[in-house]
Amino acid sequence: MELKGDRRGLRLIAAGYPDEGALLEDLERTLARQRGFLGQAPLELEVADRPLTPSLLGGAAEIFERFPELDLVSVGHGSARRPQAVPTKPAAVPLLIRTPLRSGQVVEHAGDVVILGDVNPGARVVAGGDLFVLGRLRGQALVGQPDDAARSIYALSFEPTQVRIATVAAVPAAAAPLPGPERADLEDGAIVVSRWEMAPAAATRPRRVRSRVRAASQD
Repeated sequence: MELKGDRRGLRLIAAGYPDEGALLEDLERTLARQRGFLGQAPLELEVADRPLTPSLLGGAAEIFERFPELDLVSVGHGSARRPQAVPTKPAAVPLLIRTPLRSGQVVEHAGDVVILGDVNPGARVVAGGDLFVLGRLRGQALVGQPDDAARSIYALSFEPTQVRIATVAAVPAAAAPLPGPERADLEDGAIVVSRWEMAPAAATRPRRVRSRVRAASQD
């Protein structure tokens, strides 16, 4: 695992691991070895070539709990192997929230949002990127705001009161959610909820939620 420092701060760059277990083991070894050097600096974990699954995000959070003097501020994708084209608009750093969201709380962020806990009824998350909820999603979730239709919503338990991807909004049907993690994507103008698969070879059986196209207002 490579440690880099730049104007953004300190980054741990993870690339080339055969599986999540090897990545997490090396993360813990690196933190144990470098904890004296790192001090109380905020850290970003940049995963170059693996999906940000619930087990990876949860495992990283558990490891950092064992190093309370270190502050994990974000987990995101990156590349440690080849340079990336400079975007015309700087990408927002992912936002990591370690506590559940209570009713009345609103989170707004221009990039990806990762929540280690539940989003309770009455809470609202507005993200310019993707949303990962490592808990129960029971509030409102708006992603790809204002108009990025390629964004998705991921949750270990998908029970929202309302979802929106770009300008398409939907209210989930009364049917019980599928057991296990689910994701919501925009397909052919409708929001489709399907299994959030951990294994690439596993089959999915998507289901649609009631949706309609409307202006991307935040009301």
